[in-house]
Amino acid sequence: MRTAGSLMVVMMVAGCQCKPEGLKPVTASLRIVPQEVIFGPLFPDQVERTAQVDLINDGRGTLPVRWSLPEAHFVFDALPEVIQPGTTKVTVRFTPTALGTFSGRLRGLPEESEVAVGVSLRATVLEVPVCPPSNECMEARFDFVRRTCVESPKPEDTPCASDGNLCVVNNRCAQGRCVGDAVTCQDDNACTVDVCYPLTGCEFLPAPPCPGDGACLAGVCDPESGCGLTPREDGVSCGSTGESNSCTSVKVCIEGDCVTRDPPDGYICAEASPCASEGRCVDDQCVRARPPQPLQPRWTFDSNQDLTEDGGTLLGYHDFVLEPSGAATLTGLWYPVPILRANTAPVRAQQGASRRCILWGTRYVCADYPDIPSGQISAIDLSDGSTVWTFGIRVSAPELVAETSNMFLARLVVQGPDRLAAIYEAFPPGTSNQTQCRRYYIAVLDANGELVRAQRVQDPLLDVCNHPHPYGAASDLQGNLFIAFSPTQSTNAPLVPADTTLIMSWSRDGVFRWKRPNYGMRGGELAVARGLLYAEYASEVVDATSGVPVFSVSGLLGRSVVSASRLIPAPETGASGWTAYEAGGAQQRWHITLPENRVFWSDQLRLARWQTTKGARTVALTWVVESPFGQPTYLLHAVDVEDGSEAFSCPVEVPTTRTEPQLFEVANGSMTLLNSAVEYSGVPGCVKCDPPLALSNGAFSTYDTPTLQVPVAPWPGTFGGAGHDHRED
Repeated sequence: MRTAGSLMVVMMVAGCQCKPEGLKPVTASLRIVPQEVIFGPLFPDQVERTAQVDLINDGRGTLPVRWSLPEAHFVFDALPEVIQPGTTKVTVRFTPTALGTFSGRLRGLPEESEVAVGVSLRATVLEVPVCPPSNECMEARFDFVRRTCVESPKPEDTPCASDGNLCVVNNRCAQGRCVGDAVTCQDDNACTVDVCYPLTGCEFLPAPPCPGDGACLAGVCDPESGCGLTPREDGVSCGSTGESNSCTSVKVCIEGDCVTRDPPDGYICAEASPCASEGRCVDDQCVRARPPQPLQPRWTFDSNQDLTEDGGTLLGYHDFVLEPSGAATLTGLWYPVPILRANTAPVRAQQGASRRCILWGTRYVCADYPDIPSGQISAIDLSDGSTVWTFGIRVSAPELVAETSNMFLARLVVQGPDRLAAIYEAFPPGTSNQTQCRRYYIAVLDANGELVRAQRVQDPLLDVCNHPHPYGAASDLQGNLFIAFSPTQSTNAPLVPADTTLIMSWSRDGVFRWKRPNYGMRGGELAVARGLLYAEYASEVVDATSGVPVFSVSGLLGRSVVSASRLIPAPETGASGWTAYEAGGAQQRWHITLPENRVFWSDQLRLARWQTTKGARTVALTWVVESPFGQPTYLLHAVDVEDGSEAFSCPVEVPTTRTEPQLFEVANGSMTLLNSAVEYSGVPGCVKCDPPLALSNGAFSTYDTPTLQVPVAPWPGTFGGAGHDHRED
């Protein structure tokens, strides 16, 4: 209850009483304070509210008053018919039982007066707000005392829905969360990997090849007993890479033992590469039936040929997402319509344009789709481009959207088969899109696109109006989320990161874990593998559970890859040396130097499986330029991750009107490459920005690479793999 008004109604009432001659008459006057009494705003909780009204007789005599009472909503306690000199307190009561605005007025008419005095009464009763619970294991109610929604957990073991997750049964509430028992997928076959996908259930995939002894015993799998060893075929090479290309003395397998022999004609003395056939011995010479030839594209697409302009805004493709099959989907920053599987059987998305897409399981998930820029996220069927589901932040979290003048997508990160993190960017209230002030929000979705949790990201670094931005994002095997925020040098997109970085982490359900502020580096991509976090422009490797530094390497990590045994920072553009470390430590494992006429020409780095006669080997792929001061030849350069020895170096035909190779990804048997334009219509392309290669209107090419396959590694490349899912594999 509150009172309003400081004005006092003063009513002077004079009365003449018959007195003996010589005595002054007795006078009386009536005031009512306050002038107005206001109850509310209230809710219909049927709890009585009270207020006090002062009846003030400023005279020396008593004052009879006739009262006119207000409507029944307002009740006064025992209004006196005669007001004594001084102040008489009266209580007025109001009980909110129904919705609406109620008003009334108490009037008092002093005896022998024609002018009444009074007090206005008003009460507002509002509808009780609806309090939706944050999840089905919480109960929400409106607390009338605190005037806000409050939650409390439902009783333990209350049944709850599985949200369509086929990998969880016996769902029940536990401490306010829906938990369940994991489905056991078991086909009793030791040669398969038994997995469960939330949308499809149990699947039994071929297990990774059983390891051999590295020499003459090959790995074999028995469905009942699992992995074992068996002698390799007699005559198969068992020497190192450098020894196998000799046709006079080689190490070969004979009855399971590695022995030295003079190889016969036809012996495989060199492994096949994507650009050359295997070499075989002919009269003590290693001869390839098909010598190394430049890789030629079997499919190309040039954005400049499919470019439109809208008010000076360039609309082109500068990014792609690659499926393991080799199908590539093209996307861009300024909202072109995604072209699904553009290099195989192209299908355009059916509803509208988007600017970021990632591969989540068997579906594409696109940001700001189908409306631009709406903050909507849609899952798209790869086969026909139809929309499977759409999540709208404006519907699911209106209380957050109300804090901003606009909200749109900044990043998407796959946290697991049933968790997707969406990082939203927004303008503060009352600002336009010209402001450099920003707010950021995180929404975690389940496999059906339903909201799990949404919240604002808060830190003093984000309160500075220098366009702070999430330049890096990653997720580990447990679904923990990591984001690197940094200021921005540029005022408009594409955004160029500046120094001072804030790294923050949340759980798979969006619960805050830790942050590391004021990290002295510029913003860049993040990688996470086996409990360690690698930042692009840092030398320190930090613990993914706490953000505490663990070890450092010489130089910057760059866009590192991590295999089962090696941490391999990206090579420095223009350098001839390259160093790798033990995975999880600072021990240097190899350092290589290129021949004099070659230098590394890109910090783009990927892992791949190279199929050889000795089995699959993990190789690191990057780009080398030969004769950099003459006519350049671009080479896809591969080294063995274990020792850094050269596996192959294949020349690649690239568009002559474009830059050197930029973004590339490896699929099973093919590679897709993006070359950007240095500038288009006077607007320079951008590589190390967000989004990468924005405004470059790229040229895309797909090449056959028959001996290369998708790697088995925790962090195979930038964005966490060809699907741009940002997640540890």
